[in-house]
Amino acid sequence: MSCPIRQAVGKAGLSTCSNAVTRISARAGEKLDVAGFAPDTIFRIVNGMLMQEHISDDGRRHIAAFKTNGDLSWPLPQQESGDIREFYEAVQPTELCIISVDPITQSAPGAAGLVKALYSAARDEVSRTQARMFLLARSSAAERLAGFLLDLAERTGRVTKRGVELKLSMRRERIADHLGMQPETISRIMSSFKKAEIIRLPRPSLVIIPDLKALSSVALGTT
Repeated sequence: MSCPIRQAVGKAGLSTCSNAVTRISARAGEKLDVAGFAPDTIFRIVNGMLMQEHISDDGRRHIAAFKTNGDLSWPLPQQESGDIREFYEAVQPTELCIISVDPITQSAPGAAGLVKALYSAARDEVSRTQARMFLLARSSAAERLAGFLLDLAERTGRVTKRGVELKLSMRRERIADHLGMQPETISRIMSSFKKAEIIRLPRPSLVIIPDLKALSSVALGTT
């Protein structure tokens, strides 16, 4: 029920165009090629994590984002040769809804609410993208990584007695690509965070953040 599309058009609205929403599962490591999807397609992550990857015509790659529970994404259709190609890869077992917006807006009651909800989601996505661009342009390597961990902790972290537990299902190389860094730099900074007791690393895929304020201070460059 937390889905903004369901909230906007209601169960009755979705029932009038049930073919517009398809729920699928993706295994960890499975890639989704978005080339075949229509321009009105939206992904909504039900649970799990998708990695959004852009590939230029010359083969260069960039990890644009990690999409988690509740996130919406607008796949980029490839129009011509030379356009950026987009792929989504499941970082962990993931369930998502593939939504065709046009049939819903044309036939379902509450379409105006749907457009408003999608506009709000798109605005939030632009805001996050701008913040990420500023982070990459103006922050040190340590500040970038701290900001990334904070953002992920806010979206997927689990509060425990030891602190906020954060599972890093993606490889260090993927994080480095996303932040414009080298994998060795990621490992070095993680080790320095651990030594300073800003984080704990029971294992490479599990980060415990005892104090979010301490990590936030690093991200803001105020330490």
